[in-house]
Amino acid sequence: MSRYSQVLSNKSGQYLLISSFPARLAYGMISLSIFFKVQQTTGSIAIAGLATGVNGITGATTAGLRGTIIDKFGMKIPLRILAPGYAFLILLFASGTNKTELVVYAAILGFSAPPINLSVRPLWKVTVPQDQIRTAYAIDTAVMNSVGVFGPLIATSVALGSTPELALQICSALIFIGGGALSLS
Repeated sequence: MSRYSQVLSNKSGQYLLISSFPARLAYGMISLSIFFKVQQTTGSIAIAGLATGVNGITGATTAGLRGTIIDKFGMKIPLRILAPGYAFLILLFASGTNKTELVVYAAILGFSAPPINLSVRPLWKVTVPQDQIRTAYAIDTAVMNSVGVFGPLIATSVALGSTPELALQICSALIFIGGGALSLS
């Protein structure tokens, strides 16, 4: 049996991959969902780019703070608070109607993003035997890369084929489901 098969046959490993997938897919979708919502609401590509950039910058600058919260309180409590809160904030963003409101909401989304990836990696250490940890990380990386491809594809297809609000509603539901499932692990 190959190392990949060993890791994937582990029930806890399967649960971890399945439970983290929805939230990771939402993370793959959120930037373009924000972009299309702002662009279609304001008619400005520049403002859409600004909102997307502000979201990315605030998310990156507060990643350490979210990591500290996980270190201090563990994974479950922060995810149980941050994932539903973030899902609600995505819906609030989807209801935005002017450029100032949308840019401010995009910044708030960046600040409040739940630490999904920061939560998943440590769980692999308790899920698989030590000699399989690198293989588990490789599988986990492959999943993260796949949602990095499919998330934007889904967000674009939904936002342009239907409405950007629907893409954001899907992101909200995925974060809620994935964050909730991870907080129970």
